[in-house]
Amino acid sequence: MAAQVRLHLLTARGFCQERVELDVGQGLRLDKLLLRLDESGVVEKGFFKSVLKGKQGVTLLRNGERTDLSELRSIVIVDQDRLAILSPISGG
Repeated sequence: MAAQVRLHLLTARGFCQERVELDVGQGLRLDKLLLRLDESGVVEKGFFKSVLKGKQGVTLLRNGERTDLSELRSIVIVDQDRLAILSPISGG
């Protein structure tokens, strides 16, 4: 099954707003989806791997609801899920 995921991502390098269509098959977990997004080149390489390792602090919203990053392995992605991933930005 193909799923469209809307990705709204704010990183230190700027804002990325993409609609990504990936074949999620049956039961693709959110952690695996993030690894696929890493491979797709939507953002800088390794960004999502650092999120999964806890090295990149982000806020993750799935369908408008905040998602605890410790639950990424238990969340299954479905068609039309909307993901927003926000990383803290500081400036002067």
